[in-house]
Parts: sequence; structure tokens; C-alpha cells
Amino acid sequence: MKKFTVGAWITCAAVILAVAAFFVYAGNIGGEGYYKDASVSNLPLMVWGAVIALAAAVALSLVMGGKAAEIVSGVLRIGAPALLAVALINLIAGRVDGLGYIYFSNADVAKEVQTAANMASAQAAIWSMILLGAAVLVAVVAAFFSLRKKAA
Repeated sequence: MKKFTVGAWITCAAVILAVAAFFVYAGNIGGEGYYKDASVSNLPLMVWGAVIALAAAVALSLVMGGKAAEIVSGVLRIGAPALLAVALINLIAGRVDGLGYIYFSNADVAKEVQTAANMASAQAAIWSMILLGAAVLVAVVAAFFSLRKKAA
């Protein structure tokens, strides 16, 4: 833990946010409500790929040294937010129609659509988007910080 820099801690925060976003998403498609069984293509692959890339970047910087490790770590730290951003865009694209239907239907349809299960499902979808967006931003910020302490 003494080897952890600010960049490593911020990268770990991005990992935690991405994992939390995935579990909210998984609960959303596994629970009752409007989005039950409405999975988004490749979202798990992109989120877990980004999580593995961020974790590998931190591990690589702690275990190995040298220019090659620094370059690989940098590529991983740039690629991970891109994967998370694509996952977020796909999640928004897969949920926007349903959110519009649930929240903005006319009064007659809204009485039928705005059930407790559908509203909870819509809120979970929004929370997964928020967490995934926060993970993207934190991962981008983390890319600007060093993962290695400077040699004295």
C-alpha cells in the first residue's frame, strides 16, 4: 500500500465505480420490471475488459519497471475509459426508449406503465448510467496521474 500513488488510488476508484455500475445493471436485467431480461449487447464484456485493463495497469506499474511497462500501462489506462464510454453509450441507447415510455407517456398510458416495478427498473437503469459515467470520468482523470512513485 505504501507504493500506491494518487494515480493508483484514483484508478482503483474507477474500478470500484465500474464494478458497482455492472452490478446495478445486472440487478436491473435480473429483477422485475420493464428491463427484465433486456440485456445490452457486449456491455459485460466492455465493463469487465476495462476493469481488467485498469487493474492490470496498476499491477504492472507496481510489479515491473522500465519504459515498456510504462507504455503498456499507459495504453491500458487510455483504453479502459474508452471501453467504459462505449459501454455507457450502448447502455443509454438501449434504455432511452424505455425511459421515455415510462416517464413521458400520456396520462392514460402512464397509469398502466408507471407501476412500482417499472419505476424501480427505470431508476436502476438511471443509476447504472450515472455510475458508469462516473467511472468514465474518474478513469480519464486517473490517466493524468502517475502510477509509479518517483525514485528518490
